[in-house]
Amino acid sequence: MLRARRRRDRSDERQEALCPPWALRVAVAASLAVVLLAEVVWRTRQPDPADADLMYWQEVAKVRADGVATAVATAVGPLVVLAAVVGVAVAGRARRWDAALLALVAVPGTLAVELVVKEVVHRQRPGGDDLLFPSGHVAVATAAAVTVVLVLRSTAVAARTRRRVALGAGLSVVVVAVARLVQTVHYATDVVGGVALGLATTCWAAVALTAAAGPGRARASRGGGRAAP
Repeated sequence: MLRARRRRDRSDERQEALCPPWALRVAVAASLAVVLLAEVVWRTRQPDPADADLMYWQEVAKVRADGVATAVATAVGPLVVLAAVVGVAVAGRARRWDAALLALVAVPGTLAVELVVKEVVHRQRPGGDDLLFPSGHVAVATAAAVTVVLVLRSTAVAARTRRRVALGAGLSVVVVAVARLVQTVHYATDVVGGVALGLATTCWAAVALTAAAGPGRARASRGGGRAAP
């Protein structure tokens, strides 16, 4: 029993705080990006010139790859649920209940904020009723990706594994973003707004959970422990 306790203590020492040193800066920057983009597209029905130019290329890509893009968009929901389940399982095994809570609330919280922002900004296409800004698929994919990265970072997972997962998570967000553009259901600014919103909500959640966990975890987030992606 004593040996098991010592191993658990050593594992706790290797664990990082849920909130990394960069999380607050990313949360602030992403929040500002959402606000600035929202001001640009506020209650508009006509695309801005940059979006209009990119839409031509989106329509060209749709002719060739709409089926693949639709399959990717359809897979977002199940993959997000899988990421939450894996995050809770990994965090629970490491007895990191703050990380488990993040895995449970990050995506639903992002979805809730996204729906509110859509109603407030109320961006639509000419003659259309759908609300466009920000992209919900991209927002929740980003939230899930960042959550997985933060959960693995906060547990005693090998640094090489964390780096590989972080790379895969980032690529998954890019794939979902490109798929939504190819489907032509969003303008480019909607997709960028989705990424920013997913980053902002997840990082703010990590900041809040770390603060709630106590000063020990907060000190660790300011540079304690080993470096991690």
